[in-house]
Amino acid sequence: MRLMTDGEDDTIPTQVERRSQDQVNQKVSELVQFLLVKDQKKIPIKRADMLKNIIREYKDAYSEIVNKAGRTLQEVFGLQLVEIDTKRHIYILINNLPHAEGQYLCRKQHSVFGDVRKLVTEEFVRQKYLETTPIPLTDPPEFKYQWGPRAEKETSKKDVLNFVAKIQGKDPTFWASQYSETKATP
Repeated sequence: MRLMTDGEDDTIPTQVERRSQDQVNQKVSELVQFLLVKDQKKIPIKRADMLKNIIREYKDAYSEIVNKAGRTLQEVFGLQLVEIDTKRHIYILINNLPHAEGQYLCRKQHSVFGDVRKLVTEEFVRQKYLETTPIPLTDPPEFKYQWGPRAEKETSKKDVLNFVAKIQGKDPTFWASQYSETKATP
């Protein structure tokens, strides 16, 4: 650290400060890449994994690195880093770009989904799109499925209902209970 004397510009960083800031910026870039890879597979991101795999010896700059990575994700990719579990410090990325009206997936049929049961009961649960609760005293076991924290952050029930209604060529009020639920939640 250099001492400041009269007439010196205190806004010019020293070589040590510059190198340190360059290293922090490198960690920001590495964290952005790490988060994008995790998000590609829709794997929730743990703070412990960010510290262990990327931030390492820069733990004292954790907040700065995560905040800068969050700004980069927002500005460059339109993604928002959201903490969905404040006790266990688990994060996800959500698409923050506005939905393009009228742009829907191709209408041709796909056989890409494979085992749909596995997709719904395992993949979507692991990715936090769905949460399951066992229904007591059922044989064979039955489960209640609800929106998970990722689904709640990425879309709204109203948008999903409107999308389904448009595909089906029906008015959203056709599904009365779901329609009333969208009116009850903001």
